[in-house]
Amino acid sequence: MIAAGNVAPQYNHETRKTMSNSLTLSAKEVDDKIAAGVPYVIRLMVPSGEEITFTDLIRGEVTVNSSLVDDKVLLKSDGMPTYHLAHIVDDVLMEITHAIRGEEWLPSAPAHILIYRFLGWESSMPQYAHLPLLLKPDGNGKLSKRDGDRLGFPVFPLDWQDPVTGEKSSGYRERGYYPEAFVNMLAFLGWNPGTEQELFTMEELIQHFSFEHVHKAGARFDPEKAKWFNEQYLRMQTPEALANRLRPVVKSKYNLGDDDIKISSDYLVKAVTLLKDRVQFESELIEKGSYLFQAPDVYDEQVLAKKWKPELAGFFNELIENLSSLAEFSSITIDTVIKGTAATSGIKPGEIMQLLRVFVSGQGAGVDLIGMLELFGKNEVVDRLNKALKKVN
Repeated sequence: MIAAGNVAPQYNHETRKTMSNSLTLSAKEVDDKIAAGVPYVIRLMVPSGEEITFTDLIRGEVTVNSSLVDDKVLLKSDGMPTYHLAHIVDDVLMEITHAIRGEEWLPSAPAHILIYRFLGWESSMPQYAHLPLLLKPDGNGKLSKRDGDRLGFPVFPLDWQDPVTGEKSSGYRERGYYPEAFVNMLAFLGWNPGTEQELFTMEELIQHFSFEHVHKAGARFDPEKAKWFNEQYLRMQTPEALANRLRPVVKSKYNLGDDDIKISSDYLVKAVTLLKDRVQFESELIEKGSYLFQAPDVYDEQVLAKKWKPELAGFFNELIENLSSLAEFSSITIDTVIKGTAATSGIKPGEIMQLLRVFVSGQGAGVDLIGMLELFGKNEVVDRLNKALKKVN
């Protein structure tokens, strides 16, 4: 038992001489213990005073004195191999050419080199590359799932539940990240191509990746940058593809019939075109664009308190009449009517444009106003304006 504050002794070329093992016991004592079923382990016997050198593809030539390497357990008392032995056997049998792992395994690399040597497999040894650690977005230390839980971002690729504690952690797939964006984001954690380009297809990553451009220092994870990558891939989607994926969601959420114009291809493509540059995830097309599919019942109170005056009712009633008389309901004619009606009423457009937005969408900000009005069509715009005027009056 180790007293509090004491450091556990290292099992190495010095301390092994004081331990009960096959080097300090006689052959008969060893045989007797084995015959009696006394549990034992098999360790790597590290030579003393030897410089162990290997080439790391990221860090270059690495030299470690064997005095710093402990006698790793290779076979446990139950006969099962430890990682130190098992991964080497696996790599040789699978003819692995490159062993790429985190830098926390760098201190164990000299022991692994010795195992290859002692088994006569040095010619089969893969090239090693020890990647930099992924660091917390804030503070110091390695990124953990608790950082994600604490700061509200996923750490796992998929939703995961601890089978022992039942603790749940969210995944990137379930949060709506595109696989391509996720891979692109991962590639840039500790690597860069040496250019200003940030968006890479898988084929481009394969073509441009090199260990020479992998950083030695740890890579700090930025959850906002991860969202940025997803946003870029969202903008690469065609409006048609987004509309097709959005249709069943809109239909179900708003209980729309098959013939409802709001789930028609034309309407959804135009809605997506208005929305896609304002969101980072496909799910936000519904969350932030709900007013495109359902008339509001609640109106932005801050805007109303600041902008609404009862004397503006005359302007909006006149605007409703003028919009209703339009034979062609297009962005150009809508914009002309709004500005013309404002001029006739002696009102500056800046006094009423945000109010107009609130009346038709319920919100003080959102997609392009004129484009939204054209999307709704004349009848819907008139209905929404009349409904809003009754509410504020």
